[in-house]
Amino acid sequence: MIPLYILGLLLRFGPQHGYQIKKLLEEQLEDFTQIKLPTVYYHLEKMEAAGLIEAHRDRQGARPEKTVYQVSDAGIGRFNELLAETLNMQYRPTFDSDAAFYFSDHLDSTTLLNSLSSHAAHLKKALETIRHHREETMAAIPEQLRIPAGIIFEHHILHFQAELEWAEQSIRKFEEADQDENESH
Repeated sequence: MIPLYILGLLLRFGPQHGYQIKKLLEEQLEDFTQIKLPTVYYHLEKMEAAGLIEAHRDRQGARPEKTVYQVSDAGIGRFNELLAETLNMQYRPTFDSDAAFYFSDHLDSTTLLNSLSSHAAHLKKALETIRHHREETMAAIPEQLRIPAGIIFEHHILHFQAELEWAEQSIRKFEEADQDENESH
């Protein structure tokens, strides 16, 4: 996915140096991808070696030289291939935390409850952040990008809401089980 994002950003915003690409990733895609700066440079090197991007050195005034990247013809073709692959929407989520519930007989309910409560609080904060970012983004982007941007935001908001609903429901179930256990003693 990282090459797809890099190629797409270079196609949309034109030639950029590595730090500009990282800034664009953070500003434009932070709600649905997490890419670290060293990872960006690693992929830039591999993509240049594969002929997907071309690099040249650029100096502005007395500033140090920077490597500026642009998409090659081969990169445009690869971008289109990668983009088409993303439309193969097979959905089968996996959650590492399910292992904790499967083996919950080795954990006390307080640990599970605290973890779920922390998770729910994080989800509420994330939802607030995404909604705020959606408002800012929708006000600032060109009209032709508002429908796709809205679809992306709604996709993530709905997933976060579903996860929050699951966490809150799970909290209630553990609290009810603890209450039933206390009443039976």
